[in-house]
Amino acid sequence: MKIGILTFHHVDNYGATLQACALWTFLNSQGYDVEIIDYRPLKIAWMYFRPLLPIKRVKSSINESKKIRINQKSLINISKYWKMRSFLLSHVKLSQKRFYDKKGLKSYHDKYDVVICGSDQIWCIASFRGYNSSFFLDFVSNKTTRKISYAASFGNTTELGSYQQEIYTLINQFQTILVRDSNSLEIVTNECNKEAIKVLDPTFLIKYDALKNPPKIASKYILLYVQADMEAEEEEFIKLLAEQQNLTIVSVGRYERLAQINLETASPKDWIGLHSEASYIVTNTFHGTVFSIIFHKPFTVFLPSDKSNKVRDLLNDFGLTNRIFSEKSKPQLFNKQIFDIDYESVSITLESKIMESKKHLIEAILQGETDSKINVE
Repeated sequence: MKIGILTFHHVDNYGATLQACALWTFLNSQGYDVEIIDYRPLKIAWMYFRPLLPIKRVKSSINESKKIRINQKSLINISKYWKMRSFLLSHVKLSQKRFYDKKGLKSYHDKYDVVICGSDQIWCIASFRGYNSSFFLDFVSNKTTRKISYAASFGNTTELGSYQQEIYTLINQFQTILVRDSNSLEIVTNECNKEAIKVLDPTFLIKYDALKNPPKIASKYILLYVQADMEAEEEEFIKLLAEQQNLTIVSVGRYERLAQINLETASPKDWIGLHSEASYIVTNTFHGTVFSIIFHKPFTVFLPSDKSNKVRDLLNDFGLTNRIFSEKSKPQLFNKQIFDIDYESVSITLESKIMESKKHLIEAILQGETDSKINVE
């Protein structure tokens, strides 16, 4: 059986890269001939390519010191991008053809037995990406190919607005809809009148022993993985925690002035290794939260408004909403409650959800197939 995956795979984001890798890896482990469809819409590709532009494109009116800073940032972005790209090319199979527009994608209308869209916020029409019908598989012929989604998300989109009728039509051509969060579940159910099932992000479906580089950091450390500026009280929280527990502050993927060690160009393997060995993790991201749970780390989440629904939904599923930062978090620093997470209970819930998610995915792939046994161990 040949399977194609349509997702965000060409961006310089650790979470997007790892979710694409994880979904491909799990399906490959099940014996399927699976590849990621190398679709890079120009609007998205340009958004991520633009920071890689060299200094010669910088306006001549900018003073020399600022040019140097811009050039340094460009070099950092280039290094990070190529490490991300190298990791992906080493660990997944991409389609032979690369597509930059919807027209080109149509040549793959009957190439696969199954096409899976997901995971990540591929259905988020409220982002800079806007609405793209390709991510609802409009190019796939449902006469020859089964359409399913796995852990697809509408992100912070709460209503479909003027796109409702078109998305309704496309969603109802899917055989199975598996989504990542409750918000997406509600949209599919209420606005598309289609049954959907909530499953785990694919990063939960695989093990990471062979995909992590142990960090070369001698001291115990707090790991910061943040993608948005922190508030003053959030920075103060980190400083207090580091001081009290005698922890080095390490930032990955982004420069943070309060960190003693900044690893802006860490590879995905480095990123995984840093999470696996941290004494404490602070994040304002969905996948930073995911890997804190995977590696059973004490952690705190700063909750930016654009990620609040998906992060809160994830934490609620595991009874971990108390990990969200608030002013009440500070007193816990002095009685060590901040390190107390009942991961024994969390693990029971997690293992059950992993098995359920795998089962739903394989059942969706095998829908209509006879004499097929499902084995997701």
